[in-house]
Amino acid sequence: MRLSRRATLGLLAATPALAQPSPGPWPNRPMRCLVPSAAGGYEVYARILAPRLSELLGQPVVVDNKPGANGIIGMQEVQRSPADGYTFMFAHVGAISIATSIYPNMPLDPVEDLASIAVAVTSPLVWVVNPDTPFRSMHDVVAKVRAEPGTWRYGLPASGSIPHLVAEDFKFRHKLDLQAIPYRSTPQTLMGVIAGEIPMTVDSLGASAGHIASGRLRALAITGPTRSDRLPGVPTMLEQGLDPRPFVAWYAFMAPKATPPEAIQRLNAAINHALDEEVIVGRIQGLGASPWRTSPAETLAFIRAERADLGAIARAGNIRVE
Repeated sequence: MRLSRRATLGLLAATPALAQPSPGPWPNRPMRCLVPSAAGGYEVYARILAPRLSELLGQPVVVDNKPGANGIIGMQEVQRSPADGYTFMFAHVGAISIATSIYPNMPLDPVEDLASIAVAVTSPLVWVVNPDTPFRSMHDVVAKVRAEPGTWRYGLPASGSIPHLVAEDFKFRHKLDLQAIPYRSTPQTLMGVIAGEIPMTVDSLGASAGHIASGRLRALAITGPTRSDRLPGVPTMLEQGLDPRPFVAWYAFMAPKATPPEAIQRLNAAINHALDEEVIVGRIQGLGASPWRTSPAETLAFIRAERADLGAIARAGNIRVE
């Protein structure tokens, strides 16, 4: 059957942009870095990097926030985007390596359905308490909660997040009756601790550091592999023998699955170049985080390993988000 000219044009118009690549060398037009979270959170790292990536790649890199469903909505948009190197994302560990273990109807698999570019930033978590509590160490927390089961609570900034898994893993391994009290965000959780609504929480060092410095929060332990330069007097959970491994929040760049390898490699090289520059390193470290330079292959291996470890924690703690 021959199609009319109108029908033929209609089919061409409906053809995905993936089948119509931009002519000329890549990149030759602006690129979009989608961040699947609301403004004001970890997207700050993407906004630190974007101007330098624009300079290194010779085209504007526009940061675009697409929040919803713990990052799933934004990831789906990236998955459906043309795999031409002009759309990529900067997302957190919860979306990339935790969501598949806690959402019963997860609509995509980030490892299988997206292409890994680089893990760019890591940030330790910190256990903090209201200064009026009796806690001076995490050993105090263990002893007190065991002695008074059902009495103590902790603030949960986001269900299914890395703080959620860290806290629930701590409870499970030390057999603690410590109830989670959900809040809408990290700032609200921290203010809940400061106000005395809840005695403690665990969340990113960057978000907590200012309150710790002002004395409104007391820091008990860092979850990373080493002590933080920002809190050199605060021991790690590993030092105290309370965690079996370090835990960090991490943030990675990913792209649609079929993005050309050449674009992935150039993006990776630009990201790692920027992360090696003193000004950018200083800005990231000033937020309590650390730059991390990885290849696409190392990124994929790391994401898979984290998914296995964090998935085991989610299953052990029966952590599910409906």
